[in-house]
Formats: sequence, structure tokens, C-alpha cells
Amino acid sequence: MRNSIAVSALSEYVNEIKDFPAEGIAKYGVELNWETGTRSRVKALPMEIGPHLVNREFEWVIDEPRQLLGTNQAPNPQEYLLSGMGACILVGFTVGASIMEIQLESLSVTVKGELNLAGFLGVDDNAPIGFKTIRYLIEVSGDGSSEQFEELAKKAVSHSPNAMTIMKGADLQGELVII
Repeated sequence: MRNSIAVSALSEYVNEIKDFPAEGIAKYGVELNWETGTRSRVKALPMEIGPHLVNREFEWVIDEPRQLLGTNQAPNPQEYLLSGMGACILVGFTVGASIMEIQLESLSVTVKGELNLAGFLGVDDNAPIGFKTIRYLIEVSGDGSSEQFEELAKKAVSHSPNAMTIMKGADLQGELVII
């Protein structure tokens, strides 16, 4: 056990995926229900990991600040997006450090992005709608060398499903059901 990561269990799981690739397929989902104004409640749907169904009994709220017509009672969608990417990088860094037998003392990831709301609001057709740039900062201390921490940072980002989805994009497919 290192950094509260069961390294031997991780190694067993990696070998299991090598032998049975379907074990490494993870399916995620969330359901959002509008409450009022810009506020919605989100519920995690059951997750599938290989053939296993894992119940996820989590709910959270999304809202906007008052300046964006919300009630400022919860993080907004962009903060959840940035935190999802930062958390994914943090997990990758922690797991990687544990595999490399590096004991972490502290680790933080800060993620920032800037939006031009003129694009979202349709005020300026030339204004981008999404983030043009997302910046992250990893601050770490522990018994690893500078070279090890640099290698970990590169791998934590390049192996982060969330960072790669943002960097490379994903097909967005949807449908509308009118009830």
C-alpha cells in the first residue's frame, strides 16, 4: 500500500485486463433534472466495469452565479468540467507515484479556463463558445526526484481519459424525446 493505493490489487487488475480486455471497459452515465432557473440536480447512474454493475448512489447540484442568472448555490457546469479533468490528472499522478514507489507528501492540481460568453449568448458569431485554452498546475512534494515527478506529470496528463477527451474531442451524439 502506497499513498493509500493498493498497488498489488492494481497490478492484478492490469493483468486481468491484459488477459480479458473486456474487463477494462468502463461505462459511465449521469442524469440531470432541471429544478428551477439555471439549477439542476445530477444523479450518477449505475456504472459498468467489464461485466460488473456498480451502483452509484451520488447526487449533486449544478447552478450558476447570480451574475449569470443563477442562485449561486452550487458549482456551475464549467467548474465541474474543469474539476473532472483536474481530478482525473490527480488520480493518474497518485497511482503512478504509487507504482513507482514514491511517497507523496502533498499534491494539488489547479485548473483554469476562460470563456467568452458572447459566443454562448449568440451576441458575437465570431466569439468561440468553448474554452480555447485550459491551463493546469500540478504542485507536488514527496520523496521522488524532479525527473520522476516530471515523468509522472506527463503520464498523468497523457493517460487521463478526461484530459484526452478535452484535447482530442469525442463524437457527441444525441436525441430529443418530446413527452
